[in-house]
Amino acid sequence: MALFEKKQQLDQEGLKGKPEKIPPPKEEKRDTSVYGEKPSLKRGEVREWLRRDEIYKIVPRPKEKRAQLEKELFGPESGKYGSLIERAKKEPERLLNEIETGKVKPPAGLTKHQAKSLLKKFLGK
Repeated sequence: MALFEKKQQLDQEGLKGKPEKIPPPKEEKRDTSVYGEKPSLKRGEVREWLRRDEIYKIVPRPKEKRAQLEKELFGPESGKYGSLIERAKKEPERLLNEIETGKVKPPAGLTKHQAKSLLKKFLGK
């Protein structure tokens, strides 16, 4: 009988029906690319990223050889890309597209697949 009385008391206080459904919190999209929240990267930052151990899985070369890939991918600083690799100009995306279409050859010693997967990792894809 005590259960019945408690139910009546709760009904009188206004706790009728089911509680409102609370939507799950929305997950913020995190930027997983090398850029993070930056608009551009210096070439030294790109070389440091290429030296990371996780990149060895994509390009099995020693650290210093992987760091040299920055010059092979984006050319000399005085060239087309300059001293910054900018996100707004979509420079890595353009390079990835050119490698896929065959307009540009992948760097020496890399297969087309390795170059594409390296740039996709760079872009966070």
